[in-house]
Amino acid sequence: METTVVELPTVESLTDAIRGVVYERKTLRAVGAGREELERNRAELVRLQQELVNALIRRHLPADAAA
Repeated sequence: METTVVELPTVESLTDAIRGVVYERKTLRAVGAGREELERNRAELVRLQQELVNALIRRHLPADAAA
């Protein structure tokens, strides 16, 4: 029987990823990027923020409350 191990992103890795997307957004705005590029960036930022919330919940939720 095979066991599948799922590695979830860490709070730290998600924070770094968000930092990169925010930097990208600032750059896009500075160079006058179009609406579609800014929307793609915004959607990615929201997705990463949602993942960060989930990672923080996993980290701080007591194990018995998760069951």
